[in-house]
Amino acid sequence: MANRYAWRGFMLDAARHFMPVDDVLRLIDAAALCGVNVMHWHLADDQGWRVEIERFPELTRVGAFRGASHFGTLPADAHNDGFYTAGDVRRVVEHAGARGIEVVPEIDLPGHSSTLLAAYPQYGCRRTVTDGRRERYIEKPYKYDVLGIPGIFPNLVCAGSDAAVGFLEDVLDELIKLFPGRYFHIGGDEAVKLHWRRCPDCRRRMEGEGLPDAEALQRWLVLRLGQHLHDRGKRPIVWNDALAGGPLPDWFVVQQWAGDGEQARRFMAEGGQVIWSEVGHFYLDYPYSAIDVHHIWALPDVPAFAEGHEDKLLGVECPLWTEYVPDVDRAGYLLFPRLAAAGLRFGGGDFPTWEGFRDALKETQARVAALGLEGAPEAYWRMTPEDAARDREAEALRRRSPETDAACDAEARLLMQEDLERLLYAIRMPWGFALRVMDAAWRRVPEYCGADASAGGDGAEVMADQLLTAVRSRRDGAWRDLPEDVWLDTMAAYPRFVNEHRRSYGRYGFDRGFWTTRHAGARLFRVGALEYELKDGEVGLHIPSDIALDMDALDASVAAARDFLGRFFPEWRDAPMTCETWLLSPKLDDLLPDASRIRAFRRAFDLLSVDPGDDDAVEWVFNVAAGQRDALDFAALPEDTALRRGMKALLLRDEKPGAGKGRLARGFRQ
Repeated sequence: MANRYAWRGFMLDAARHFMPVDDVLRLIDAAALCGVNVMHWHLADDQGWRVEIERFPELTRVGAFRGASHFGTLPADAHNDGFYTAGDVRRVVEHAGARGIEVVPEIDLPGHSSTLLAAYPQYGCRRTVTDGRRERYIEKPYKYDVLGIPGIFPNLVCAGSDAAVGFLEDVLDELIKLFPGRYFHIGGDEAVKLHWRRCPDCRRRMEGEGLPDAEALQRWLVLRLGQHLHDRGKRPIVWNDALAGGPLPDWFVVQQWAGDGEQARRFMAEGGQVIWSEVGHFYLDYPYSAIDVHHIWALPDVPAFAEGHEDKLLGVECPLWTEYVPDVDRAGYLLFPRLAAAGLRFGGGDFPTWEGFRDALKETQARVAALGLEGAPEAYWRMTPEDAARDREAEALRRRSPETDAACDAEARLLMQEDLERLLYAIRMPWGFALRVMDAAWRRVPEYCGADASAGGDGAEVMADQLLTAVRSRRDGAWRDLPEDVWLDTMAAYPRFVNEHRRSYGRYGFDRGFWTTRHAGARLFRVGALEYELKDGEVGLHIPSDIALDMDALDASVAAARDFLGRFFPEWRDAPMTCETWLLSPKLDDLLPDASRIRAFRRAFDLLSVDPGDDDAVEWVFNVAAGQRDALDFAALPEDTALRRGMKALLLRDEKPGAGKGRLARGFRQ
């Protein structure tokens, strides 16, 4: 095969189902016929640790034997147990090398580490819990097992523990001796960081290193381990998830498997190299109804994310994950002829017609079949709609069982929890209250919640419910396609109300759940200085407590909101804008100086109605929450501003400040 790409690889996952050495060698022989020059060997995951580490024997004594598994309808005892000795590894490396194939090991870190932690639980995280007043630490909050179900799990090696980081470096050092090639894969994908966010050691690491969040902490750990490899002559590879915490040096290689590729594009623009392994094109554990041979033939020469940086595209790789691949026979069926098709398509040959490509592929497939590996029949190379439907149905049956259905449900809830926690960090929720909200939500994933939890109360459970509604909507509902800045600015109402609660009561809490349902449900948005609610044919203006009534900022907000509505809610583009607020109460006329910003604000509205009995102004002017007003001593209120003096006098006369409703009729800056 001509060398269009330097990297022409396939990945064999030996963690989910163990592949005996002789079967690995046969797959290598077949891969060599397809023009492959890299075998990426996935050796450790939540479901198994498959390579002997002499210094740490528990990794295989515990991690290589999981007993019964529940991967769809596969037999519960199918190739669950086993590991490769140092001698086995050398045999595979030498066999592959003789056929022009470099073996690249992968130990997936810091996530996908359930097996590692089952063997050495001391390298997991501690847990912080709070009752809202003080924090305490749980030393062993989580139970780790070698898992026998598919999915993503929250079990991460503790990035805040020097001992844990040193342990990982020691493991890498021993593996370096077994794999003489240039590259070493350290994973970095699907690391849900619930343990890290609660861990006092990880938080201390973040504070000490000036890291803003757990994504940046993963980048710190990836850099630390990558530098360790780099210093020993290895070039580290990571899945593209590892770019979420920030850019990596160009001596890393990134394997692009999921997402829009924008981070990979930026990495390439800075000089980094990328392997193309996108899930919808190259994941050969997917059935032929998802990726058939014709699909591979029809792929572009260069993916969209690499356009303009073609020289930084290191090559292509076809992963074979083995949750539903118990043995070499099933592996052969899925790999061939699709691996051969990828070799032909991206090996530099010219196949302008499907028929010419198919005929060339038949020759390779015949040589593979001579090795005893029976690939998919030719009828599946370019599937008819009827064949594709039957294949999808068969694959669905293969993957379905009560255990796998339960695991998938738990994973979905876990990933929703991860989105919730990222949101709490992004909107800067005060830490103590964020922890209580996080734990209130995490109780909905009892499979992974662990020992103890922070106390709820003070509205933490209400906020957890609303923010889970919001993140579900952001994934697949009304919030999904709206701009990120509007999403985050709107969700920032939650910490604003929590901070207002503290100003009033002296402790963090949330008592605005009746209000924020509209934020969570994508009916109320913050655009710049103001909030806008879509209700009853009107766009209601709301004035957040954190603005200073700057007239230019208010005009800019209204203009931006009109543009936002025109793009995303065109039926509301020209709807009247109204505002119900104490700022429009006629009683303020006698309380405000002529130069007051409130007077300037009022001039933008035509007054429509008045509610003389409203007393919301008390909270705004004196930081007195609604729940405190019945016991309020008006005589003790401060008088340090003209507005406070006038408002206090009004209250002492047993009057209420009132509110008004107005229609926005002109600009704020007149």
